[in-house]
Amino acid sequence: MAQLPNAGNAVLDDAKIARYLLNDAHPQNQGKAKFFTMFGFRLANWHELRKALLDHPHNNPVVRQTTFQYGEMYEVGCSIASPDGRNPCIRSFWAIEPPSTDPKFITAYAAPAQGGRRL
Repeated sequence: MAQLPNAGNAVLDDAKIARYLLNDAHPQNQGKAKFFTMFGFRLANWHELRKALLDHPHNNPVVRQTTFQYGEMYEVGCSIASPDGRNPCIRSFWAIEPPSTDPKFITAYAAPAQGGRRL
């Protein structure tokens, strides 16, 4: 499939990293912090996960595109560069909400294994 449109202009709110993805105490985290921590991402170095997520759509294709009430949603997979070098497979989600053409980071999680369930 294609790459995320305008990936070079992607927007990612720092709070999504520090207060959500790497925060095990967040009520909606659902194991995401545990997953990312297993691969060397840490709250103390949250900027590493931010960079890896911004690079994710440059290094991986869009695997699904859907229309939702505010615009277009893009699902990007698979490998993310991790500090420990194991580079797990994830799904990152990006929205483009007109009139903007810049993709906005929504969330990321461990990619489901064949027949498995996601975190």
